[in-house]
Amino acid sequence: MTAETKCILGFKRPINTLLIGGKGGVGESLAQLIATECPASVVVTTSRDAAWVDEAPEQDNVIRMQLDLTDDQSCARLADVLTARFDNLDCIINCSGLLHDGPLGPERTWRHLDPASMERVFKVNTFGVALAIKHYLPLLAKRERTVFASLSARVGSISDNRLGGWYSYRASKAAQNMLLKCAAIEAKRLWRHLICVALHPGTVDTHLSSPFTSRTPPEKLFSPGQSARYLAEVIGNLDAEHTGGFYAWDGTEIGF
Repeated sequence: MTAETKCILGFKRPINTLLIGGKGGVGESLAQLIATECPASVVVTTSRDAAWVDEAPEQDNVIRMQLDLTDDQSCARLADVLTARFDNLDCIINCSGLLHDGPLGPERTWRHLDPASMERVFKVNTFGVALAIKHYLPLLAKRERTVFASLSARVGSISDNRLGGWYSYRASKAAQNMLLKCAAIEAKRLWRHLICVALHPGTVDTHLSSPFTSRTPPEKLFSPGQSARYLAEVIGNLDAEHTGGFYAWDGTEIGF
């Protein structure tokens, strides 16, 4: 197999990938991995940060575009650009997420619940995924294996919740999982080969998790590159019968 036809994410051909949230650690690592492993593929990677978008990526087959995933019009504009540039997409991976930002952080008790803070978390972790489904899932090829994957979190599993707390983050990820499940069911009618899944990337040493990893054993704290490779392997082992599922970095299924 030549470099141009090397498999990545379970595909045996060059692919067009939309990677949302490409400025973050896992998103950037996934974009680099796909672009490097399959040089004939094209990776469109996004961020709200205009300065980051204007910087030239290291790989020639990576394209940076600006996107505010919480804004319907911004999502629609990018969809128009992608439609004009590509016949279709093969893979969409959403790596965006919000856990903390300045004074905003995960609530340890219901006494800390604040509607404005909750709305900010839901806008990124839930509403943004809904807009990605609305605008970008229809761009996927209908007659071939395609992937729509979004990074969720194990703490978003209702059945796995043993500690409580982190109300907004847990609830926003649980709601995201439901959106993906609904989309997987609806899409079966036209996208018979679609794999629409939620993925847990593990505990990754990034800005999102860094304030909460002091007690994480080193062997359970992944670098962004490690997590990206694990996720790529998981995606590569999925097929259409797995659509609607929720899978961890090691391929195990997580209960909703």
